Amino acid sequence: MKKCKKCQNPIPEKRSNLGFTVCVNCSDVDTYGCVNIINHKTGNTVQALPKSQAAAINKIGDRKRFGTVLRGGSKNNNYNPKGVKIGCSSSFIGSQSLYEKVGAEAMIVFDMNGINAANNFIDKQVTEYVINKNQAFKIKQLLQHLV
Repeated sequence: MKKCKKCQNPIPEKRSNLGFTVCVNCSDVDTYGCVNIINHKTGNTVQALPKSQAAAINKIGDRKRFGTVLRGGSKNNNYNPKGVKIGCSSSFIGSQSLYEKVGAEAMIVFDMNGINAANNFIDKQVTEYVINKNQAFKIKQLLQHLV
């Protein structure tokens, strides 16, 4: 059985047969890790790298690091900065009759309280899914011409 060049401890036979002259404890070679290389949805490979480099690359590409950090990142499923209702169909939002009704009401609010109150009223109608954003934009443009 061969002995390690540095510490003189015995080297396992399989390790010495592979050509190593030092034991695992004395080895200065870093352990290996891997990084997924995504070429295409079905053409992925794995790249072997020193463990420290692989850990750094994997930390950068880790999905849980994406998203906002303001409220716990993407781990917090309750955080919804735009107020999007998931699973809600928006195809019915914005009929012509509702658009005309909100436009008429916005004109009344504008006459009584000014442009800011009218814009707030229109924004509320969008968040309550009465009209869509395009219709709100058109009404706001009409009001802006009256200012």
